[in-house]
Amino acid sequence: MQEIHSALVTTHLTPENQEKLRKALEPAEVVFCKPDDKEIIAEVIQKADVAILNSDVDELILTGPNLRWIHCSRAGVDKSAKPEIFERGIILTSSSGRSAPALAEHALMFMLGLTYDIPLLMKAKAEHRWAATREYFYKTGMYGKTIGILGLGKTGCEVARLAKSFDMKVLGWRRSTEVPENVDVVYSSDRQDSLQPLLEASDYIVLCAELNDHTWHTLGEKEFEYMKPSAFVINMGRGELIDEPVMIEALQNGKIAGAGLDTFEVEPLPKENPLWELENVLITPHITPRLPDREERALDYVLHNIEAYRNGSGFVNRLTQKGIYTKGKVMS
Repeated sequence: MQEIHSALVTTHLTPENQEKLRKALEPAEVVFCKPDDKEIIAEVIQKADVAILNSDVDELILTGPNLRWIHCSRAGVDKSAKPEIFERGIILTSSSGRSAPALAEHALMFMLGLTYDIPLLMKAKAEHRWAATREYFYKTGMYGKTIGILGLGKTGCEVARLAKSFDMKVLGWRRSTEVPENVDVVYSSDRQDSLQPLLEASDYIVLCAELNDHTWHTLGEKEFEYMKPSAFVINMGRGELIDEPVMIEALQNGKIAGAGLDTFEVEPLPKENPLWELENVLITPHITPRLPDREERALDYVLHNIEAYRNGSGFVNRLTQKGIYTKGKVMS
């Protein structure tokens, strides 16, 4: 059994949940501090074998010579997925899935908003104008259409579940060949399946994949050529999953009908970015309304993984070498 001797915790927790975590880590020495308490972190990390972080893994954390396991209490860990983690044999886990139901709702909000042309309706409302145009009259709803979900983790599967309530055909793209509940067809990167059939068939393309060196710019020039002119692209993953200039050109020239974007290659989105001016684009500032039990959901992953660490197996959300992300460094 692998013992935990010293743990650094920077994640935000209520006093009750702090105590729950402290007990789970016993008999380890546990130091709680804020993510910006650099002096305390610099001192504690020198002896910690476990770090439970509110933020990404930075260079200060990696100065810890005894680190064996790092847990990031967030969903995406692309900024933490450094080659050094694997070179040193450090286990890296996350709380991916803590907000999956809310993220799926967010994706459906984009889908409905674009389908019912909320930008047009809000503009008409501001102008006190009845928007009963011929163009609007011939719009069709989501019922019975096809959705292609790129990434069938917890969020992707939640999107699939909600899509089925609209009697949609659900196509999925993922690493493995396993077909989850509520998904009709899976295209697998492990099987070297092409994305082309999914993109050609989909009325909505929803990105929920993790960002790594394999998924960077999953949607590029070739992929946008495959899409229907009536298709909507929804990004709930990371901005770098899409070649943004290529997407902007596709939106401007009618290659696709619109986009709902919560993430971008540069955040906050610069004022001069053309996406601000496009009427067929919905933008949210990489923020999703919280679930009422989000902290408890995130903590459940930590508590499960404490036992997995001690037992040497059974981790949830453990990053593998396929999750390494270095392209962002190359671009910057």
